[in-house]
Amino acid sequence: MVRFALFVLPLFFPVASAAAGQAPTPADLAQQNLAIAVSVQEQLLACWSLPPGYEDKRISVGLAFFGDGTLDGEPYVELDSVRTAGQYPVFMQSIAAAIAACLPFEGLGDLGAGSGERFDITVHFQS
Repeated sequence: MVRFALFVLPLFFPVASAAAGQAPTPADLAQQNLAIAVSVQEQLLACWSLPPGYEDKRISVGLAFFGDGTLDGEPYVELDSVRTAGQYPVFMQSIAAAIAACLPFEGLGDLGAGSGERFDITVHFQS
């Protein structure tokens, strides 16, 4: 079974309020940011396939992106995964290919992301 976990750290959130003229509540912001993170997660999962023979492995990758779906900088291997990433280059290549194939992420504006809004996420690619 392929599992895909995600942690999101939104850095900037100009969100339209559900009620005109009111500032969004923290709960509104959290819900919107979670929806955006889940959308990116689902897009990456759809683009990624676990290479044969790499079951029971996990590599955590950090990436930052804007609300327009483009990356802000290069994705990077999280410190807890550097050793594993070095030992399994085919696994890493599958992750890099999935990220490249999914760019730009789509539909984030429909979820309320502003084009300049920035998100940082950590994605755990694992079987």
